[in-house]
This record gives sequence, structure tokens and C-alpha cells, in this order.
Amino acid sequence: MILTTEVISAGQTNRNRKLNMTQKLVVCIAVLSAVWLNGTAVEPENRVYQFKAIARASEDITVSSTMPVRVAKVFVKDGDTVKPGQTLVQLDDKAERVQMEQLKAQAEDETHVEAAEAQLAQKKVDLRRISNARAKNAATELELEHARLEVKISDLSLTLAKFEHSQDKRKYQQAEAQVDRLRLCVPTSEKDLPGDTFKVFKVFVSRGESVDRLKEVIRVIKIDPLWIDVPVPEDVVDTLKLKVAQKAHVVFPGTNALPVEGRIIYVAAEIDAASGTQIIRVEIPNPKERPAGKKVFVRFSPTARSTSKPADKKQTTKASAGQTRILTNRKGTS
Repeated sequence: MILTTEVISAGQTNRNRKLNMTQKLVVCIAVLSAVWLNGTAVEPENRVYQFKAIARASEDITVSSTMPVRVAKVFVKDGDTVKPGQTLVQLDDKAERVQMEQLKAQAEDETHVEAAEAQLAQKKVDLRRISNARAKNAATELELEHARLEVKISDLSLTLAKFEHSQDKRKYQQAEAQVDRLRLCVPTSEKDLPGDTFKVFKVFVSRGESVDRLKEVIRVIKIDPLWIDVPVPEDVVDTLKLKVAQKAHVVFPGTNALPVEGRIIYVAAEIDAASGTQIIRVEIPNPKERPAGKKVFVRFSPTARSTSKPADKKQTTKASAGQTRILTNRKGTS
């Protein structure tokens, strides 16, 4: 009986030791968690979420020819910095310029209009003379009616001359536009700001080469600002209430530079059903001309609230597949 009692006591002791070890392990995990979280629980709306994305050019333009033509001059090379409206390539426009000069001479010639005006003035003088003669019975009613018709015909001739002259001006403007189309430039926009620049990404033609209609001639990109399209899970979009004009921060890996502050310029109106994500477009200034195509991290913070207190500390924890990180704002204990 004593042996049995001792054996039972030993078993209970072993079980107690295992329980104690388990309790200690749980306590250790709880303490570490408390230290890591600084003693407070973190609400989802107080987190700062970080996502991987790729920076791209804010504008990517391929300039093409609207007609088969020969390349006369190329003014730029790959990598050059150009401004909106700057000439890139001059296509052969000799025949078009000859036609334009001819139409310009016609548009500036007002002889036929002046002749029609003089003829109308003369017919009006004849009408007054015949009207006076008719009042004195020195002219017949038929002669008076004929004079009136002559004035009306001359007036219509003047109207026709003015119309033809306006058409000559339009033909000249059309020819001028055709010549201008053969001068390939950096496209301009009403949104362009002073100091905006583009980079020549690729020149596809050389001097003397013939190009086909709509064949790409040159490609230019705008890398200041950069755009970043970030696929964000819909629940994160709802939690952080992401919207246009809200701030975001972009980190370029491999550099010691501070995060670049940008802003949301577009929130997609549709959620991708397959991935459950919504595209959020962030725009950041790029005065250092970092190249497009770089992999970056984009951080989204919760919107400021009147009841919230400033955060003391930020730490980073990896989320699923290493694609999303959560940088948590934690309140320190006092």
C-alpha cells in the first residue's frame, strides 16, 4: 500500500510539474506579447498597413505618324529630358508646304470681294438714277424693275465672294494643320504646369527612314510625379476609409532615404472579385528622377480623428505571404 501510494504521488507530481511548465510557458508568451504590444490591445483601425507595389510613370505617350512619310530630322535621343510642346522629330513636309503657300496667297487675296463690293455700289447708283428718272416719267417701270434686280444680284454676288474667301482661309488653316502634324512634338495638356518635363524612353526611327501610318516613332514618359497602383484588400479600404486626397507614404527599398509622402488620387469604383482587392492609386513627387518600374512599399494610415491620441511607437509585423505588413500604432503606458 505504501508503494502504491508513493507511485500515485509520483504520478501526481509529474502531472503537476507538466502543468507548471505549461503555465509558465503561457505566462512567458503573455509577458512577451504584453511587452511587444506595450501592454495594450491594438484595434484594426489604429494600424498602419503596408503593401508591395511597383512605381510607374504618370504619363506614358507613344508619338506616331498619321500618314506614310519619310523622316527628315530627329532632334532627340534616348534619355533626353524634354518639355511639353518641344519638337522631337520632323517628318518630310516639302510638298505640303508648297500647297500651304499657295492656299495662303488665296486666303490673303481679297480682290474678288472688293470687285463684288464695287459692282454692288455701281448697281445701287444706277438704281437711284433710274428711280429719279421714273419719277419724272423719263424711264419705264420695266427699266426700274430691271435696275432693282441688278442690285439684288450684285448683293448676292458679294455674299458669294465673301463665302468663297472664308473657305480659302479655312483651306489654308487645314493645310497649315497638315504641315504642323508632320512636326512631331511632346503632347501638351491644359493640366501641364511650368517646369513639367518628360524623359525620352525610346526613339524608334532614324533620319531618312520611311515610316508607315500609325507606326510608333518615339516614346516619352513622365516620371515626376510617379504613380503607384496598389491592390488593397477591400476590408482594409473600409477600415481605413481610404479616399482621394488622403495621405500615403512610400518607401523605396535599398535606400536610407525617409519615406516619401504622397496622396491618393484615385480609388477604383470596382473590386476585383478574384482577389478581393481594390486599386488605390498614389501619386508621389519625384524630383530625384527615380526610375519607373521600381518595387516600393506603400503605407496607409488611418484618418485623423478628434478623439484619437498621437501614437508613440511604431513596429512592423509581417502578414500573409510577406505581401502585406501592418505597422501598428501603440499607445504607451504611463
